[in-house]
Amino acid sequence: MKANRRTTREALTRLLLACWGTAVGQCFPLAATKTLIDLMDDDLSWTAVAGEIAGTVLVWAVGSLVIAAVAVLLLWRRARASGLSLSDEALGRRQRLPLRPMPLADGWLERVRAELTSSQRVFLVAEKGDEEIHFRWRPGRGDGSVWGSMTFDATAGTVLLDLREQEGLLGVAGLRRGSAFAAACQIARLTGLESPGTASA
Repeated sequence: MKANRRTTREALTRLLLACWGTAVGQCFPLAATKTLIDLMDDDLSWTAVAGEIAGTVLVWAVGSLVIAAVAVLLLWRRARASGLSLSDEALGRRQRLPLRPMPLADGWLERVRAELTSSQRVFLVAEKGDEEIHFRWRPGRGDGSVWGSMTFDATAGTVLLDLREQEGLLGVAGLRRGSAFAAACQIARLTGLESPGTASA
């Protein structure tokens, strides 16, 4: 139990650092603009300029850390609700996740397909026999979507969920990353699928 908690803490720490790095990059233009405006003020002494720059850097670091923390919290809540494992790979633009029904029962494949195709978030559904479904999924309230597919192995009782982000999505907490994982959590929760070896929250 302690090992699992330590592993979870380490995963969340890595995810926080990854989110922070992304947030720092996104907040940089605003911080750089403020610094340039301060430097162009002829009335400021060198000491005052140094103070302004230090203050801007501090606000930049703390502000981006807060954004990163919010993103981690949102991803953690989605993962916990869906039964998916959370790691720093949650920010990846492509998510390939092996899933299984919970629990495995007769007619699970038909149920999963029906749940997926009836969602208001899904569109442009193309089915390839009983083994594969291709679709677009809206993870947020806007029109932005991710490409997705489900490949079924009825004998093994498993599903391979493959999701790919496109440019322009707001992502989680405005990071413009994490949309594919957020979509995976939504789909897993909707269809009753989970990562092998994890328990549903």
